[in-house]
Amino acid sequence: MHCAASTTTETRLPPCFHLMLGSDATQDTFTSSWTWAAVISLATLAVTTYFSVDQVRKSRRTKQAKRFQADYELLNETVVVLDKLAGTAAQKANLTILSELLSRIKQAERRFPDLPLGTVVAHVDAYRKTALPDDFRRKLSTKRIPLDDLLDCSRQQGAAITGALTAIATVQNEIDRRTS
Repeated sequence: MHCAASTTTETRLPPCFHLMLGSDATQDTFTSSWTWAAVISLATLAVTTYFSVDQVRKSRRTKQAKRFQADYELLNETVVVLDKLAGTAAQKANLTILSELLSRIKQAERRFPDLPLGTVVAHVDAYRKTALPDDFRRKLSTKRIPLDDLLDCSRQQGAAITGALTAIATVQNEIDRRTS
């Protein structure tokens, strides 16, 4: 018969036990200092948790930004080289720096497969394939290469450069989005 407790036993328990046991104890039995202390403690816990989670998130983004920094600069360097090459009809001899940058971009693609670096590689590789032969001037003067073929290569170079610059901008925007 322990379930049927007398009313005198219930009244001897502290008010907080009545609330925990689910009794219909009135709010008047709690002291105002206990409720304010609980509210302040809960608010402090919520604020502390928010700032802790925010710090962890900022720390992760900072680490990720450091990881992406070298590749971001590599893409900037590639843009500079492509801008220089856009002003001329590129020959195979002009592409040595671009070939080096391309191999570094391929390494970055292996490090970060979730970034769209493959499109940059594809466009830069397409540009390299449209390079004019080193002695194209001599071949042009002897009529071994039709002018239409040279103009077609030049158009393909322009399209490949535009595609590469667009792909680089897309990757850099993705890096910016992930690190900001």
